[in-house]
Amino acid sequence: MLYLLAFPLLLFLPGWTLVNLLFPRRGELDREYDALYRITLGIVMSIVVLVLLGFGLNALGIDASSGMGYFTATNIWASLSGLTVLFFAAGWWRGAYPVLGRLHPALKRPAPREPASILGDLDVDKKTLERFRELAAERERLRRAVRDADRRVGLHTGSLRQHYEQKRVDAQEALRKVDAALTRLEEERAAELY
Repeated sequence: MLYLLAFPLLLFLPGWTLVNLLFPRRGELDREYDALYRITLGIVMSIVVLVLLGFGLNALGIDASSGMGYFTATNIWASLSGLTVLFFAAGWWRGAYPVLGRLHPALKRPAPREPASILGDLDVDKKTLERFRELAAERERLRRAVRDADRRVGLHTGSLRQHYEQKRVDAQEALRKVDAALTRLEEERAAELY
């Protein structure tokens, strides 16, 4: 039973939590095989952490009370457990574990923003995202109004035709204003990011 706890602690958990601390966003290592990279790097980094911890414990010298060094199973177990908890807490702080938000809303931490992506930043900036959505919905509504007015202009004659031509012109003008607002909002976001 003890071996079932020892192997993950020695060969997986410290490295995996360290990798999640260093690369908190999903897909940051690789878009397609991110989980495989995290597991592989977790195993390799656990071995590295274990070796460096062994060097550190050995460098402490000899314990005067027992006459032995500090490189003992108890010290390794306690040190690896402490490092794993430390790496996990720091990774959580950086937003590496969004699934914890399902347990309790207070545990949810946003992942750090990706500076090269406007969409990665929009998840954090809810007000801007909502404005983008409103403008996109308005743009779609106006495009339908223009198409409807075009169709009705072809169906009618006389004063009704002039009425729908005016509706089309008004809708096209409003559509140009919405497009300009979308372009301005995109330029403002790009200026903030770059």
